[in-house]
Amino acid sequence: MTRGSVLMVPDAAKHSYAGLGLDSELLVLDLNLADELVLSLETVCGLSFRDSLFRSPQSVELAAETQPLLDFARYQLSQSRGVITQVVNHQLVTLFLTLIGQQYASDSIDKLPSSLRLDVLNRVIDNALDEPPANHVLAEALHISESHLYYLCRKQFGLTPQQYASARRLNRARTCLQQTRMSVTHVALEHGFADTASFSRAYKRFFGHSPRQERIL
Repeated sequence: MTRGSVLMVPDAAKHSYAGLGLDSELLVLDLNLADELVLSLETVCGLSFRDSLFRSPQSVELAAETQPLLDFARYQLSQSRGVITQVVNHQLVTLFLTLIGQQYASDSIDKLPSSLRLDVLNRVIDNALDEPPANHVLAEALHISESHLYYLCRKQFGLTPQQYASARRLNRARTCLQQTRMSVTHVALEHGFADTASFSRAYKRFFGHSPRQERIL
């Protein structure tokens, strides 16, 4: 590594490093890709970091005009007196991850899907209302990774994939209650709920009233 070079190391990749001298310095940012801060930065950069920056070990060179930011990072860390406070950590993660992500996005040729195919996503959910599909099943149907599925759901709906699937199941259950005389228990089981009680709790939390009240309204 030289000044201005950045190495992205996926969590499963083995790695090691050693300085060439006693004055060697290396800034290490250990990221949790499920952290809310990182997820918001993915939206800003228009990338799924797991599927781009951290898909495999790779390096990126910081643009010359941005390299003074390394000195800023060094200063921030020195002021923390050896203790990386949450504020300093967020500053550095935001600064470098946004910078690297935007640079990567501008150089990348192989673009990931920028939106979900709702026809496919909804069909997979609707075909298994009684046994809600896991994230990996939804991702496989869309030919994307689980992390990119999560990113796009958050971007398009402000929901996780399972929250979106739950909302769709509840809306389908509501239609069933309105248009058929099927019992509430039967509707609950047909839409992936273990029992009437859990269905009623989820229904009331989502719609503001119980399934039985649905037929009175």
